[in-house]
Amino acid sequence: MKAIAHVLVFAIFLSLNMFSPTQAADCAGSWQRIPNYKKSMGAPCQYLGLDTHKGTCQPGKEFETLCDDAAGGQYRTCQGPRRCNNKVLGNSDCRHWDFVNNQTCPPGYVNVDCKGYCEQDGRGGGDNCKNWDFVYNRPCPQGYINYDCQGGCEPVSFMGK
Repeated sequence: MKAIAHVLVFAIFLSLNMFSPTQAADCAGSWQRIPNYKKSMGAPCQYLGLDTHKGTCQPGKEFETLCDDAAGGQYRTCQGPRRCNNKVLGNSDCRHWDFVNNQTCPPGYVNVDCKGYCEQDGRGGGDNCKNWDFVYNRPCPQGYINYDCQGGCEPVSFMGK
């Protein structure tokens, strides 16, 4: 009877270790922490637009991104083994990617903050990023353009165009 109890205790210990979060980790390495993290922000990987249960294809990335998270806003990411279908991603502008549903935004929708969901494009002018100031989150003033579709707007003559 004592032997059966020992085997049972060992089996329980083994099963608990098999299903612990540290054993299920996809990524090795040190943990990073989201600055000013609060529980209301949700799980760290979800906050970053990633999924702890499966790899996420991100715009411009050839391979999926894996993410592990832990309490207190800790997370770590790494490259997964699955190749992303870059034809589905289209261009590498993250504003056209729905990170929650892992797919491109539908027509007329953009991902303004490049995290989470796509939202209806309410700024007008279609999805031409050259007319949008990402620093101030507003359209470029007249006579200005966003040449690289990142950061702020610059005078039209700045690049000699």
